[in-house]
Amino acid sequence: MSWTFVGHVHTKYSFDSLTDPRALAREAVKCGIDVLAVTDHNSWQGAVATLGAAQDLGLPLRVVIASEVHTDQGDVIGLFLKDDLQETSALEFCDRVHEDGGLVLLPHPFRWHRLDEALLERVDLIEVYNGRTPEALNARAAALARERGLPEIAGPDAHRLAEVRLTRVEFEGDLPADEDGLKRALLEAPRTFHIEHGSHWNDWLSLGVSLMRFPSLKLAVRFVREGVRHARSGRSTAR
Repeated sequence: MSWTFVGHVHTKYSFDSLTDPRALAREAVKCGIDVLAVTDHNSWQGAVATLGAAQDLGLPLRVVIASEVHTDQGDVIGLFLKDDLQETSALEFCDRVHEDGGLVLLPHPFRWHRLDEALLERVDLIEVYNGRTPEALNARAAALARERGLPEIAGPDAHRLAEVRLTRVEFEGDLPADEDGLKRALLEAPRTFHIEHGSHWNDWLSLGVSLMRFPSLKLAVRFVREGVRHARSGRSTAR
């Protein structure tokens, strides 16, 4: 027996996603996902809405209430939240998550982070594969997890429905019956990663969503520059 977990997924409650929680719940079940962690930027609203949608639709989907909070040391994910935490101090955020019985996941640790011992000693899991992160940085994340002796997680970092199916974690054993069982499994159960590589344009598409929702000259310039960079990168790969 085994069950499937997908973490690090965004909805329209993130500034750079348009995904509807009801559509996300349906897509997760369609993809054979048993447990889904919804991790919107600085908000648990997407997770709460997805849980409500799954219940309203009668779907066989467990939803972990979570969020990816931008802190003074980079993004940190809190899993199994009991409150919509907004601490901007990474250390305070981690402490609050643990006080409420949750787990701290460090996503894409070598993108936009300022890592130190104080933060790392508060981390419960490390995302060693992120669907939007270059292979070399994912490899560094895996090395960090091994060095620290911490459990490894893979996530699609999905901002669009098409990305949800790209990365999942398969856990051995029966699907835990309760939240405590899920936490133990994430920390201890044997696991296998199933990964499909997404388009290198995914980040750019999310930037376009940000520009559409929050227009600014700065974002527009970045959107054009990133588009040119991605186009050149694609031509280089094609050669």
